[in-house]
Amino acid sequence: MSRRALLVLPACFLLIVAIFRPATPDALAAPDLAVERKVAATVSETRMVETVRRLVGFGPRMYGSPSNHDAAAWLASAFREAGLEVTVRQDAARDWYQPVSWEVRAIGEAGGAATLVLKTTWPSSGSPSAKGEGPLSLDAAPGAVCLTSRSPTPETTTGCAAVLFEGRASPSGWPGVNRLRGTWTIPVFAVSAREATVLRERLAAGEKLRVAFAVEAKTGKDVAHTVIATLPGRDHSKYVLFCAHGDSDSGGPGANDNASGVAIVLETARAAAAAIKSHAIPQPAWDLRFAAWGGEMSSAREYLATMDKDSSRLQAVFNYDQSGFGSSKDALYVEPDDEPVNRPLVTIVRDVMKDHLGATGFPEHAASIMNTGGTDSYVFQNSRTPGATLYPAVTLYTSAWDRERARPVTEGFPPLNWYRDEKPGTVTVDGDAFYHSVGDTPANTTDTEPFNMGWCARVGLVSAFRLMATPAASSPVPGVKKPTVPDLTPQW
Repeated sequence: MSRRALLVLPACFLLIVAIFRPATPDALAAPDLAVERKVAATVSETRMVETVRRLVGFGPRMYGSPSNHDAAAWLASAFREAGLEVTVRQDAARDWYQPVSWEVRAIGEAGGAATLVLKTTWPSSGSPSAKGEGPLSLDAAPGAVCLTSRSPTPETTTGCAAVLFEGRASPSGWPGVNRLRGTWTIPVFAVSAREATVLRERLAAGEKLRVAFAVEAKTGKDVAHTVIATLPGRDHSKYVLFCAHGDSDSGGPGANDNASGVAIVLETARAAAAAIKSHAIPQPAWDLRFAAWGGEMSSAREYLATMDKDSSRLQAVFNYDQSGFGSSKDALYVEPDDEPVNRPLVTIVRDVMKDHLGATGFPEHAASIMNTGGTDSYVFQNSRTPGATLYPAVTLYTSAWDRERARPVTEGFPPLNWYRDEKPGTVTVDGDAFYHSVGDTPANTTDTEPFNMGWCARVGLVSAFRLMATPAASSPVPGVKKPTVPDLTPQW
C-alpha cells in the first residue's frame, strides 16, 4: 500500500478574502478552494497522533470505567484550553471491567529453552485478578495453565489455574479481545495463534513448560462520562455536531477504533477555535458542538433523548469512527448516501472531497457508501420510531470492520477517482487488519497513517462551513421531520 507523507502548512495565517466568490442572486456562491485549503492546513496530524497515544495510555476507556473517567477529564481540560465551553454529562450507571496490568511467561524447565514472555496476551473481559504458576496443558487439568482453541467456559476449564485462549484472530494475526460469560474465578488470556503454535511445538518436542501469570483487574458500576464542548456561533439556536465514541468498543487498546475519531473531534475544535481567536476567520454562523461519547451509541442515545425540545437546533452531525487507518487502500468514505434526509449533506461532503481531491492534506480517492449501520451517526436517524426526527448525519472514516467488503454504489453517487480494478457498480470499503484486536495500538495503526485522520478532519471542517452557507433543500422529504437550514451568506 502506498503511503504519502503530508506537508502540513503553518497554522497561523491571515485570511484577507472571503472563502466564497460572488455569485448571481439565484445561484450558490462558488467556494474559494485556495482559501479552504489554507483553513484546512490548520489541522495538525502531529497533534492527533499525540492525542491517540494519550487516550490509549489511559486504558480501554470502556463505559463507566476509571479509564473512561480519566480520558474524559483530560479531554475536558484540552477543550477548555482551546477556549471552548465544556460540560461533562453523566450517562446511566452500568457495570464495567478494566484490566490494569498483566504478564504471562512460559518457563522451560532445567535444560529447556529460555523463558518466553507472551507479548500478545490480553485478559478477557471478566477475568479476575490473580497470580500463579502451573504446568502448561492442552487439556483441563488440576493446577494447570490450560491452552485451548475452543471457547472456554467454567465447566470446560474445571481445575485449571488459568486459561490461554487461542480464539478469534484478526487478519493481522493479533488475537481478538474476548468477553467472558458467567462468573469466573480464574483468569482467561487471549493469545495469538503464532505464540500458541510455539507453545504447542515445544510441548510436542517433549519439553515440559510451566506458565507464570499475573493480572490485576478492576470491576465496578458507575456512570459513563461524555464530554460536550461548544464553540459559540452568532446564532445559538442552531448548531453542527462533531462526535465520536470514546470507548475502545472491544475492550482492547482501541487506537483506530476509536481513539482516532476522538482525536479528530478534538483537533477540529482546536483548529477552528485557534483560527477564530486569531481573527483569521470570523465567528461561525451557528454553534459548533463537539462530543466524545462515553459509550458507543448508548451515550449518543442518551444525549438524543435529553435534547432540547426544539429539534430544529441540530442541523447536522459529522461522526468519526475507524478514521485513522486502512489496511489496503488510501481512501476516504462517507456514509450513508442512501438515506433521503442525508442527500443534501452527503452532496456537500462529496463536493468538498471532489474539489480538493489529491490536494495536500486531502485524499486522492473517495466514495460515499450506502447504509451499513453500527455507528453513532445512525442514532440520529431512528427511522424505526414513527414520527421521530431524522437528522442529517454522516460518518467519515477510512476503514470499516476487519477486512475489505464490496458495497453496491448508490445511484447518483459514483465514487471519486476510484481504483480501476474495481468491479463496475461496486465500491470496496477498506478494512482494518487490527480491528477489535490486541494489536489495535498506535504503533500498528494511527502512527503509520496519520494522514487518514487529517483527511477526515479537513473534509468535515470544510463541509460544516459550506453547510452554513448553503440554502436548505427546496423540498422536504415526505414523512420525515427534519431541521431546516436557512439561506445564509458566506460565513468564513
